[in-house]
Amino acid sequence: MIGRPQLVGTTSVENSEYLSERLSASNVRRLIEVLLIRHAYMSHHNLKEDDTLSTPELDQLNESLDKLRSVEIRRLGRDYGLQSLSPLDESNKQSLLDIFSLSSEHWDRLEAVIKGGVQHQVLNARKHTEESKIIADAGAFGAVTLATNMAGRGVDIKLGGELPEEVLSSVNRFLAEHVEGDPYNMRMQDRLRALQEIPRETYGDYVEDIQTFFNYMAEMKRVRQLGGLHVIGSERHEARRIDNQLRGRAARQGDPGSSRFFLSLEDDLMRLFGGGQVEALLSRLNIDEGVPIESGIVGRLVESSQKRVEGANFDVRKHLLEYDDVLNSQRERIYEQRERIFDKDDLREDVTEMLRTEVSRRIDEGMQDEEGPWKLLAYLEDTQPPMDLSGVTHPSYSLKLMMDRINNPGSVDVLQDELLEIASDALGAWHDHLRNWAESLIAQSEMSYETQFAERMDLLDTFVEGLAYGEGGNTRDISNELSELVHVPLRLPNQVTEGLKVRERDAIQEVQDQVKSTLMQIYLRRLILTFEQRLNDNWNIQASDLSSLSWDEVHKMLISRVTDTLKRREDYVLGEAGEIAKDLNSNQDMMEEALQDRDALMRLLLLITQGRVITFDDRTHRRMIKATRRLTYIFSAAHQLEGKPVEEVQQDVLRHLETAQDKLALVWGQAELTRLHNAGHTLGQLTGSWQERLIAQIGQTDFDRLKDKSIDSFSSDDQERLAMVLGGFAQNRLYRQLLLSKISELWVEYLTKVEALRVSVKMEAYGQKDPLVVYRSEASTMFSELLSDIRAGVISQMFRARMMSQEDLKKIQESAKQAASQPEKTPTKKKKSRKRH
Repeated sequence: MIGRPQLVGTTSVENSEYLSERLSASNVRRLIEVLLIRHAYMSHHNLKEDDTLSTPELDQLNESLDKLRSVEIRRLGRDYGLQSLSPLDESNKQSLLDIFSLSSEHWDRLEAVIKGGVQHQVLNARKHTEESKIIADAGAFGAVTLATNMAGRGVDIKLGGELPEEVLSSVNRFLAEHVEGDPYNMRMQDRLRALQEIPRETYGDYVEDIQTFFNYMAEMKRVRQLGGLHVIGSERHEARRIDNQLRGRAARQGDPGSSRFFLSLEDDLMRLFGGGQVEALLSRLNIDEGVPIESGIVGRLVESSQKRVEGANFDVRKHLLEYDDVLNSQRERIYEQRERIFDKDDLREDVTEMLRTEVSRRIDEGMQDEEGPWKLLAYLEDTQPPMDLSGVTHPSYSLKLMMDRINNPGSVDVLQDELLEIASDALGAWHDHLRNWAESLIAQSEMSYETQFAERMDLLDTFVEGLAYGEGGNTRDISNELSELVHVPLRLPNQVTEGLKVRERDAIQEVQDQVKSTLMQIYLRRLILTFEQRLNDNWNIQASDLSSLSWDEVHKMLISRVTDTLKRREDYVLGEAGEIAKDLNSNQDMMEEALQDRDALMRLLLLITQGRVITFDDRTHRRMIKATRRLTYIFSAAHQLEGKPVEEVQQDVLRHLETAQDKLALVWGQAELTRLHNAGHTLGQLTGSWQERLIAQIGQTDFDRLKDKSIDSFSSDDQERLAMVLGGFAQNRLYRQLLLSKISELWVEYLTKVEALRVSVKMEAYGQKDPLVVYRSEASTMFSELLSDIRAGVISQMFRARMMSQEDLKKIQESAKQAASQPEKTPTKKKKSRKRH
């Protein structure tokens, strides 16, 4: 009331806004009414204000202001001699001055507060744009500022408010013209004395700014005389450091100031740590709730509580840091690998090591598979398919095993017999696998059918028992509910639904028969469609015709159809009049060439596997020739690997794949040479960095010999040598792209999984396990899987990447030019056409 600036600190934005609402005019008047009644009670009973004993008659005044009832307050006032509860009534004027320890000269300010509430500013994170202005005026005369303990930190609150920068600059310019010395380095008090010594008539145009300066200094002096800034802590924070920050806003840089902190037993700090002990002590001493208690015991209890909270928070941060350490170590390893990829010139060794690690693991697993190593060969076939590019060939590993079976046939007839024998073995092994697959699929379908049927019968029994106890509606409702329950459409006549109500055996059997028939048709339809698609045949069988058969009969019939399809395929493909023999007879030139050239032999083996069938388009009904696969060498090659030592297979496979790397480098190098030749460039026209790289590989002498020659004039040895060098560079670029893309893609997914793991391991504490130990173990396993996935991702693409030919590149460029030259068409809305079904 005396105009001393107040800074009220809170622990949250919500508390600041709550306190701001409490300083409104209505709440201030209600509070003053309570104080008047308490003052009247003390006067009526000749008590002093510093008495701390509890007064039961005034207990209801300790309720929250919004819960106090005006009728009861007026009654209490009348009981203790108050003529009026109005704070502005003349009879209450002296009482209010006594309550607030004010003199009559402060009545005007008190009256303004009663009428309009406490004028104040709220400073929190929601007003960050106004923060500087609010905090600058917090030290002005009569200022009241509500702020969270952290708001506006780092800013000194100046007593008397903030002097505008332009006013201070104007004063300094005036002093520079009328006094000796540097006014910009003067203290504020020195500036004030210097201005007071200068006659007022000389102020001229500076008079307004100088008067503002005088007013500012007077306000500063006035506030200093009142005691400076007073800081009020509305509650204690969990951390002592934040309380000290708020307390340190007052009495800065030699200014006067004070601070006072308040703590309620209902605050979170006291409620969680020791508040019950203090409350019990106050109850035993019969101390009034509205009387502030100042005791060293309470202060030490608060500090002890704050220390415990700080310790708990430290343990939490330390525990979180231990979780972060696990991920940080993994992050360092990943980033180290990424930096190595960027910095290392040749990545061939690194990728080859990844290839050896991943393939060796696959071979160990594949050679121990109960079904044989055919899955391993399928993986190798998918990873490194046969290559026939720009005259460079390299078979897949399965194809290589087939080629190894042919040794110096001597004549075309002998070669043809060996090829037919290989085809027969491959087709037979493949058909054996298909028969085993068909047997297993039928058995799995039967087991699944039995499980599903048993579950639906349990649901049927439960439903019928419910009907017996009066549950269920009319006949139609019973049929619909039962259909939804067993997930099978049912058609139940009235006599069946009525029979279900009384648990009639024939009615129940009818429902069972319908469920069984429908389920049987579903599973049979799936089997038939699967076999037809896998065997590329049309059986023309309806599932409804087989639903009445037993599974043994279904098994025999389906296996018979599979065997018949495979027999017809075998007759069509093999034999003297078979498709393979026809293709071999029509390619005698290739057969002659294959006697001496293994590249031609590879092409012959590939020719055997590829067939053509005549089909008709479903929409246009036009006749089409569709490529199809006659056979595969995977299962026959798997028989050749059975029984071999794992180490021998590993060495052979890795040698084969590393050779494929060299062949691909040669292909890319030839493409680079072709590109240089088509552009009319020579080696000497390359950039300096590329010339240096070539010189490091082929030597200065050979480079000088070739740098000015046309590419097509190089000898075959020089072309092959340069192709390997250029291809190595291209291969290295590809490896860098693959590694970076896979690491980036899988690392992002891994971070999401680890975050989910961190959340889920908290539940391990319920099983008496340390979540951190579980997190470390699981994260380590997941990181190993991540590295394996990166290796697998790179290896799956390293042999399949192809460089675009110049012809394909020209076609794409021409298409793009044509598309760009065509005018943009305005899209039109298509009419919907009705289809008849």
